[in-house]
Amino acid sequence: MSDEVVVRRAGVGDAAFIGEMLAEAASWDRPPGEPPPTLDELLDIPQVADYVEGWGRAGDAGLIAESDGRPLGACWFRRMTAEHPGYGFLGADIPGIGLAVTPEHRGQGIGGRLLDGMIALARAEGVAALSLSVAAANTRARGLYAGRGFVEVGREDHSLTMRLDL
Repeated sequence: MSDEVVVRRAGVGDAAFIGEMLAEAASWDRPPGEPPPTLDELLDIPQVADYVEGWGRAGDAGLIAESDGRPLGACWFRRMTAEHPGYGFLGADIPGIGLAVTPEHRGQGIGGRLLDGMIALARAEGVAALSLSVAAANTRARGLYAGRGFVEVGREDHSLTMRLDL
């Protein structure tokens, strides 16, 4: 068995895993050993559902990190609308990013590889900017994003909106 991590484009068949990663991202601060919320629970929250419901539509793009065919993490973007803005909405022309890595694979550089790949993919597709929402208390994720050039452009409750101009 190889421990090599590869990053590949996500397809429609990866929608369930992207949903799992959304649950990981939404519950980043849960106690160790506690399971994340189910996707059904998340889909009851409209702004969270906006990130994955019907994933694979035109304008969606994603990357999956995997080892030996087993998915370890995902980074994806989606173009939101004013009617379905997700969090950190900055306009219909600025896709919102989601990013998460399975708990047992965090701290190994996988999130950085996924984010770098997503930034490169967005540039290649002519995207002018990316946005994201991150918990203000999630210093690890904030550091990852800031290290890639994302800057804070808004704050609501306990979340920051960050933007990267490409």
